[in-house]
Amino acid sequence: MKNWLWIFLFFAGCQGQSGPVVTIYCAHDRAHSEQILDLFEKETGIRVEAIYDTEASKTVGLAERLRAEKERPRCDVHWSNEPLRSVRLANEGIYRSLPEGFAPGISAKWRDPQNRWCGFAGRVRALALDPQSPAGIKPPTSVRELVDDQWRDKVALADPRLGTTGTHMAILKWSWGEADFTAWLQGLKENGIRIAASNSATRDRVITGEVWIGLTDTDDIEVVRRRGIDLGEGFTEDDGVILLPNVVGLIEGSPHPEEAEALARWLLSPRVEEMLAASSSRQVPLGKGTKVGPGGLDLNSLGNVMTIDWSAAAETLPGAIKDVERALLDR
Repeated sequence: MKNWLWIFLFFAGCQGQSGPVVTIYCAHDRAHSEQILDLFEKETGIRVEAIYDTEASKTVGLAERLRAEKERPRCDVHWSNEPLRSVRLANEGIYRSLPEGFAPGISAKWRDPQNRWCGFAGRVRALALDPQSPAGIKPPTSVRELVDDQWRDKVALADPRLGTTGTHMAILKWSWGEADFTAWLQGLKENGIRIAASNSATRDRVITGEVWIGLTDTDDIEVVRRRGIDLGEGFTEDDGVILLPNVVGLIEGSPHPEEAEALARWLLSPRVEEMLAASSSRQVPLGKGTKVGPGGLDLNSLGNVMTIDWSAAAETLPGAIKDVERALLDR
């Protein structure tokens, strides 16, 4: 009798898992993205199988997994938390074209000219500041200032091989040129910059007082502020504020193409941008007509947002990371 019961439960469980399904590889923080994916699943009836990046391999791990699976894709939708690695994936043929009419409210500034990916809900590269320090009283307005003597041994930067720090470095190299970029890195080394494991670890060094300034992202700052931690925030407007959108890409040859398009449309909707703007990740909506509540960030409040050639900046990514390794990581 017990054997028949187990057989019944097994088949009942299999039936419970039937129906439409979509697989997403997601680099956005699970605490925020999981709620959105759960809501999509509830409202559409499409089951979502989500694979998340870990903090230890942020952004990079899933990109490498997509490359390894190129000939036999398992993923349907890629949700990246920065654009440059998505550009490189698109150029390698891993993304397919988005259907016409996707996210009409998001301007061309935030999407691929060949329509292989679309950005949404960005975060800003920012300075986490010790509010009681000189940096909190009069913060730098350019990362070029971080080589000044007043900031000696008081600046932290995340390992550029992972996450958005590498993206930031690539954009600076593309914007400034190689000579200025490598000279700046040498100045940082001579000024005693500290290297942390991640953006959140960089922020934490500011919180503990080890440094006064940490190059990080706005979401890493906001999440601890909502816990009651006093932490300053500065934008480097003299450089041009660097806003890094999340990115949606559809995988070429994916197992569930129709479900993938449904999920991609959902992620690129004003509703999702508003949810991300209101969350502790405090994302910046990119679509027209999206609403931002009190304390949120919007494009108009950021001032001098840099216009970036994503394709050109993506070309500099490997070289920029190697430059930082040589200058600051002794590699």
